Amino acid sequence: MYKKIITSSLFLLMLINSIAQSRYNLIYEKQEGMNMAAENFATGFYLFDNLDSLLVKKNIINKEYKLAPFVNPVYRFSKLFLTNYVLTYYMMNMNHERFGHGYRALEAGGEIIEFINNPPPPFSFDFPYISLSQDNNMTAQQDIAVTLAGSEANLVFADVLRKNILLDEQFSYNYTLAYLYASNDAPGYAAFVTSWGDPYDYRQSLNNFYNSSALTLSKVRAYSLIALLTDPMNFFAYKSLFYNYLILGEHSSKIGMIKLSNNIKYLPRYRFENTPYGIELVLQNYFKVDQKLFQLNFSHSDGSFEPSWRIAANAWNLKKNAKYSFNLSAQIWQQPSIEYFKDKALFRSEGLGGQIITTINYDFISNYHTMGATLHLGYKTMGYALGEQLDNGLIIRGGLTFKLR
Repeated sequence: MYKKIITSSLFLLMLINSIAQSRYNLIYEKQEGMNMAAENFATGFYLFDNLDSLLVKKNIINKEYKLAPFVNPVYRFSKLFLTNYVLTYYMMNMNHERFGHGYRALEAGGEIIEFINNPPPPFSFDFPYISLSQDNNMTAQQDIAVTLAGSEANLVFADVLRKNILLDEQFSYNYTLAYLYASNDAPGYAAFVTSWGDPYDYRQSLNNFYNSSALTLSKVRAYSLIALLTDPMNFFAYKSLFYNYLILGEHSSKIGMIKLSNNIKYLPRYRFENTPYGIELVLQNYFKVDQKLFQLNFSHSDGSFEPSWRIAANAWNLKKNAKYSFNLSAQIWQQPSIEYFKDKALFRSEGLGGQIITTINYDFISNYHTMGATLHLGYKTMGYALGEQLDNGLIIRGGLTFKLR
């Protein structure tokens, strides 16, 4: 029944007039959480990309010279290593530590004692870290939520970045390292770091909570390797970075989608998401109908512990007129029990729940450039949703929205 409702709603949204145009937001929310950080970090990369395209040459010697096929790629690699690599490392580690682990700890009544963002290798071989002071009332599931939150924050960021890339159907090389880090934070970490770190702690904590050993290392590594190898955006990122930029000296490459008809394109992705009650396996489906972008997700538990499922739908850049546009995001879920403390009181969520968020954009300028205000309004029931608080309540975020064309 729920699948029919979501699918029907999606096709009704396709009838609304829209344009395919990425937007970048500078927003604020009271909780200073994952969604605020994801939007603002994506905007930071976008501004860097624009400055790079204007100020940084792709070649330092003319292509006609014999040494050009060697000298220019070496120059481009040096620029990539000394700027993109360092910038991405700092920003994505901040997102992982401060707006991931730190945000969930603050939500549970804890404090951030210290955050150290060390330079990347080979400039330093000390890992970034965050020190947290946790509330004594924190439940076991809140502690699990803090453990998984670093990769969770980067999943939220990767979703924002991917949405804008698909709207433009162009993958700038300046986004590639950020996308590969953020989208593969969880599967890459779990597949190749097996005896310590967040994935190890997450697996151990879940097994202890359910007094089980069902979530095995081999199972998590299998999910991780499948996720790494079945995300077409990973291959587009590698192509844009190593072929289009390093070899050809091009700024971006075109994204390919499966053509279902003359006006419908499709891109599927698989991933897994860690939750306070276990792993959910997710099939993400992106549709472009003419110039419109939609997303439809189906998730379910992996069977290690208690059953759960989730259906989510998103629609972007739905146009009302020249000044107004809006996005819609909705999801419903069936979840097992989650216990959490808030303001010294114990709460429990269980069963059906959901959330809905409407984003309203008003453009002051909408000709060659876009500049305006954005307001995100929504409501969420109690339960776990990627990047949002465990408690129920209003979702309010707002700020500036723009696009430099």
